[in-house]
Amino acid sequence: MTPKPTAGWVRLSITLAVLGFAYLVLVVIYPAAVKELLIWVEFSSASPGLSGAFILFSMIAIFVSACFVVNWVACGFKRAA
Repeated sequence: MTPKPTAGWVRLSITLAVLGFAYLVLVVIYPAAVKELLIWVEFSSASPGLSGAFILFSMIAIFVSACFVVNWVACGFKRAA
């Protein structure tokens, strides 16, 4: 199977569109969503400090997801040897 020459650009465009939509929703339309989520986690937990753990594990999950997405986009730009 021969790779398509535009596959990398399509994947990059899809990734940027998804990131732009997430930015639009979280920052422009509803900026208090993250703060309300952290307050809800903090006050609904039995022990204090759970929102900090939530932030820590969320950042690790976002980093791992970003690594997979970058690899997915980079595979679209690879050329046949």
